[in-house]
Amino acid sequence: MEAIQSIGGLAVGYWFYHLLTQPLKFKSKVPKIKIKAFEILPNLKIRLKKNIVHIHHWIFLSAIFVVLLTITTGFAQLLLFKSFCVGGIIQGFTYSDRFKIIIKN
Repeated sequence: MEAIQSIGGLAVGYWFYHLLTQPLKFKSKVPKIKIKAFEILPNLKIRLKKNIVHIHHWIFLSAIFVVLLTITTGFAQLLLFKSFCVGGIIQGFTYSDRFKIIIKN
């Protein structure tokens, strides 16, 4: 049962972020939410004076995954959600700009 949850979570996480980050499919349909220098949707960005800090989805999913690992007692606890995060992280690594975090204005 744990293997099914793991594989299912990985597949759904990968698929979800693959669809959500495609500009021609869903990304262009997501409303823009921006509060001063913070853009929340469709991308998580912080605008500074000379740079833009782009927080890729694999970065915040990694943080969520680490938090989940530390607050749960075993790896099997919240397994579906953890594997969903890992699927999204793997999908984020498929982009060529995956490590481009600081962008010059």
